[in-house]
Amino acid sequence: MVRCSKCGSEVKNLIKTWTVTLGKERKVKITFGSFTCEKCSRKFKALIKKEPVIDVYQKSEPFPPPSVKMIV
Repeated sequence: MVRCSKCGSEVKNLIKTWTVTLGKERKVKITFGSFTCEKCSRKFKALIKKEPVIDVYQKSEPFPPPSVKMIV
């Protein structure tokens, strides 16, 4: 749950979400959300989730493998 930045109550009204990837090599993925407080009717933005990005392509082996020779 997210707390209101003005009155401090718990907020459940999610209006919109978006993700941003940060870092020089795009290592962190952050999800933000826009909320509306039920008590004071204030709109604010807050961080929802932060997770590391695992690069699948970086861990793959080169093609062709170094032990195989290509004859052209």
